[in-house]
Amino acid sequence: MAASVLVFLFGGITMLLSRKLPLGTLRAPGSGLFPLSLGLILMGLAAGHILQLSLARRKLATGPEGQRGPAGSAQRVLLFMGAVGIATALLDPLGYLLVSFLLMLALLHLLGMRGWQASLVIAVVTAGASYVLFVRWLQIPLPAGWIGL
Repeated sequence: MAASVLVFLFGGITMLLSRKLPLGTLRAPGSGLFPLSLGLILMGLAAGHILQLSLARRKLATGPEGQRGPAGSAQRVLLFMGAVGIATALLDPLGYLLVSFLLMLALLHLLGMRGWQASLVIAVVTAGASYVLFVRWLQIPLPAGWIGL
């Protein structure tokens, strides 16, 4: 439950901070539209999970006491939020493409992806696809960093 509350708060903070960026329109999205949408989605998913846990807790009220989620789930959420925070801080100096690659690599490791080769391939493909989608196709101005892309 604590992990879901943390994700809900993280989504709310993301949503509030994204309001400082230009939102644009759906036809010409600004740099704040994606984080705003992401914050709303995180809050909605976390609220749904909190509701699901609350309903399950009521059903278990007659069953065994003291059941909890998987060990370390709150720690994983904190590490996830820390990785996103570090990526945000590095966005301007390193650029979107490199930061999205490093963030995906870190998140795959946090989620338990075992093989580095598969993680590298997934991170490269994800970073490249998101770069093409947001920077090239939607023409959203994102930090280029020292790479210059």
